[in-house]
Amino acid sequence: MRTFIAIELDDICRRPLLNLIQNDLPRARDVRWCTPQQLHLTLKFLGEISDSQLPSVCQAATTACAAIAPFPIRIAGLGCFPGPRNPRVLWCGIDDPEQGCQRWVTHVDPLLEQLGFKPETRAFTPHITLGRSRSTAGGHVIQQVLETVAPPDTDTMTVTRVIVFESHLRPGGAVYQQLAGIPLADSA
Repeated sequence: MRTFIAIELDDICRRPLLNLIQNDLPRARDVRWCTPQQLHLTLKFLGEISDSQLPSVCQAATTACAAIAPFPIRIAGLGCFPGPRNPRVLWCGIDDPEQGCQRWVTHVDPLLEQLGFKPETRAFTPHITLGRSRSTAGGHVIQQVLETVAPPDTDTMTVTRVIVFESHLRPGGAVYQQLAGIPLADSA
């Protein structure tokens, strides 16, 4: 099963993102914009795991969650991967003043590495993916968005849990199924 661990957004952050996608981003066949159900903040993408690995993955996430108290985040700015010259992914950044996302990742990485998951070599950048380019023309659309669209302004939400998701790839885009919800320390 294709698996990742993420933060589910509450309405404080979700509503402005939906408004941005539905009203401010251009309709373009060369960019696939995320659906409301696809909006989340990925902490760890694990890829394919077996059914037998799932309990160990959930235990690693539980151990990391026990070390991190609830923390605030809010949406902050627009950006792209891999860079503005050839963007393939448009995202909204995350203002994480207590570094809660990074601290969680730092706690879980060695636990997942013990289970055979290779650590990420790229720097962790907390973000919410808004859309993916399908071509060079899509990259130009993303460049235009970065130059002309104001990022949404949101209030702060408090992260109280992480979710282990399974991702089902469909022709219309990925569909996510929650496998486990794990509370952060002192938020159960």
